[in-house]
Amino acid sequence: MQRAPWLVIGAFALAVVGSVVYAVENLGIRGDVDSLFATDIPFRVAERAYYEAFPDQFENLFVVIDGVTPERAGVAAKALADRLREDHRNFHQVFLPGGGEFFERNAFLYLDTPDLEELADRLAQAQPYLAAISRDGSLQALASIMARGARAVREGDVEGNQLSAMYERAAQALAARREGRSYQVSWAEVLASRDLGGDPHRRVLMVQPVQDVNDLQPARAAILAVRAAAKELGLGAASGVTVRITGDAALTYEEMEVVKDQAVASGVASLLLVGVLLVGGLRSARMVLSTLATLVVSLVLTVGFTALFIGHYNMISAAFAVLNIGLGVEFAIHLLMRLQEILAEGQPFDRALRATAGDVGTSLALSAITTAIGFFAFVGTEFVGVAELGVISGAGTLIGFFCTVTLLPALISISRRPETRVTFGDAVWTTRLVDLPVRHPRAVRFGAVALTIGSVLVLPRAHFDNNPLNVRDPKSESVRALSDLLDRGATSPWSLNAVSPDLASAEALAERLRAVPEVGQVVTVTDFVPGDQEAKLGIIEDMGIFLGPLTPAEGGPPKTSVETRVASLRHLSDELRHLLRVPTDPALARSAEALAGELDAYLASLPPGDAADTELDALQESVLGSLPEQLRILDAALGAGHVTLENLPRALVEQMVADNGHVRVQIFPRENLSDHSSLAQFVDGVKAAVPDVSITGSASEIVESGRSVVRSLRQALMLAVGAITVILLILSGGRVLETALVLAPLVLAGIFTAATAVLLDIPFNFADVIVLPLLLGMGVDSGIHLVHRARQTGELGIALLGTSTARAVAFSGINTIASFGTLGLASHRGLATLGQMLTLGVAFSLLTTLIVLPVLIPSRWRRAGLTRSQA
Repeated sequence: MQRAPWLVIGAFALAVVGSVVYAVENLGIRGDVDSLFATDIPFRVAERAYYEAFPDQFENLFVVIDGVTPERAGVAAKALADRLREDHRNFHQVFLPGGGEFFERNAFLYLDTPDLEELADRLAQAQPYLAAISRDGSLQALASIMARGARAVREGDVEGNQLSAMYERAAQALAARREGRSYQVSWAEVLASRDLGGDPHRRVLMVQPVQDVNDLQPARAAILAVRAAAKELGLGAASGVTVRITGDAALTYEEMEVVKDQAVASGVASLLLVGVLLVGGLRSARMVLSTLATLVVSLVLTVGFTALFIGHYNMISAAFAVLNIGLGVEFAIHLLMRLQEILAEGQPFDRALRATAGDVGTSLALSAITTAIGFFAFVGTEFVGVAELGVISGAGTLIGFFCTVTLLPALISISRRPETRVTFGDAVWTTRLVDLPVRHPRAVRFGAVALTIGSVLVLPRAHFDNNPLNVRDPKSESVRALSDLLDRGATSPWSLNAVSPDLASAEALAERLRAVPEVGQVVTVTDFVPGDQEAKLGIIEDMGIFLGPLTPAEGGPPKTSVETRVASLRHLSDELRHLLRVPTDPALARSAEALAGELDAYLASLPPGDAADTELDALQESVLGSLPEQLRILDAALGAGHVTLENLPRALVEQMVADNGHVRVQIFPRENLSDHSSLAQFVDGVKAAVPDVSITGSASEIVESGRSVVRSLRQALMLAVGAITVILLILSGGRVLETALVLAPLVLAGIFTAATAVLLDIPFNFADVIVLPLLLGMGVDSGIHLVHRARQTGELGIALLGTSTARAVAFSGINTIASFGTLGLASHRGLATLGQMLTLGVAFSLLTTLIVLPVLIPSRWRRAGLTRSQA
């Protein structure tokens, strides 16, 4: 390399250009989550069969719409659904559960008969007020009606509990106006005289996006289209509506946005830190620049390798560069520090370079092989995402080694200017750091045994967290929205599905599942056909007779003067004061007293002139803004008819019955599934209850994919340990002791890392599962270098730790810790735990190698080294 450096550099330049050109033409990105796992795993096979029967359920977005009132949420959801259905380029299907004309018309049929009778009684008593307010939906008309109601209660003509809800919400609206807060009275809740069950202020659209699988964010266009549609419709905080997007596709989209930004930031930070540390450690501008250039070339060649042999990156393997930055400089550090040590002895540059290759070439090659094995260990496992990362990074390690022993010598050889010699005697910090442990080997051995025993006792508490939300950025919209939905177990998006060949078998299966303790609700298509329809339709018909048409007046409420509206509010306050002087219902008394107090405070704070007119208009909108929509819904519900399987909405039926007649059975949990143990119990409980039925769904996919990762981890660990051990034995000529000495620090580091992660509450998850096999591949390098140096030279104890080899081990470890440590500071929890686990692992590997390993090397090696030296 030193004889023809420009030829070597030219060859690499051509290879870099070729890699870039080929990668641009052939390298793609697979952003779909399904590509992360092997297709022949049982849960994937079942999942594929389910989605073939119900393709509309695949990779849906959940558009979560929250309104200040149920009416506002309903109107916004309908408008957004209609707009998205027009966009066939970005959406396959848009489904609004429980929404649309059919459910508005037949809403009363879905109430239990006693609840419908109670509602009918309340509406009958409220009919005079509803009729009046529908004709004149103005603030003064409402104030007059509420005043008339207070007088009627005082005279015994009306039951007081019918007015409590109206008074209470009017008081809340007045308080909000005085305090400058946004508030909207829900007339659905007023008419129900109570808070509605479930979550009436929320609607959820199920949207199936058109996805581009060649994009790292396949649903990008669809998600942007949802946001654009919401903006065009004016759906935002100013309108009392919030629109959030979640679901697997949205989680992937935001995940990659965050990962891309933070991985790039971490990569830049890593390069800067590595550069600074290289300057401090090598103290040679030529060597630092040559090392960084070699690192960049190896990364580009790795990209070319990926394009040629894999053809794409996935969500995990796209982060390979961050790992390779931390690992790629290690070979250069060992080579260059040994070169500097020989130069410090007075050797000329050419001879020193050849001597360096002879001294560290074997250990560097062995290190490259063992590090690659740490990555390759995942190849062949079910976890394809990490397997592809293993192939890419394993190949990148070997490419990095090849560049280090070819390109790096060529780069530092092109200048014949004498290299600055580094005096190693002044670098005493490493020696001082480990001086005390080396001088007290028994204490080191005892401490290592004690810490190992303590760590082993902690290890049973280590666990794999299969909740995918716990590896994502908790501040992202999709994570927060999904967490909110998970709080509602009965309608959780993490549900299960089963498919039966016909309706009868589906109903039988549903009955079996309803007996499972972990199950909160089971739904089939027949559950959308209300029971007791004849009785309910009779009640609805009577309601239609006494309520009559409730259509608001055209043109909106009449405009009246400020004085008229203020007078009506003062009159209402007076009537409430009269009401409070007589015995009445306690709930009504509390709400009437609150409303009277708020009226007095509001009127006292009312601004003068035109500002008063504007403020009263705003109060009218706050109190009565939702009334026209509620009257329309109420009027529509009075037109209910018989509901059968045949007249259910087509969109609903397509969600529940496949084209071949197979029937879907939806299974919802009883508990909140944000806790991973509850999620596993739900899935396992359902599968144990119906072992003869194929169960799929997002809850099953999460649990089973987590178990697949754990199996892959175990397989990779066994393969890595076995392969590294065999290679060490072969290359050491079958010397068991030498192999054991190399592996001992790794075993200790792995145990300490896992135990510390437990104590720091850092679980194993989808992001950091690769750490332990990777730690074997990375950590074995240091042991190889030190054992090789001790075996060849006989340097032990302080002498060994004072060599360039020990300094290179320490320096490369510090570089790696600095590089991976930047990930540990990320707000994205997956990147953060990966960085934290890697930092812990490398730190423990460094400590066990520099402190424990030297006291384990037998003293007889000193005599062997002296003999070889004398020879």
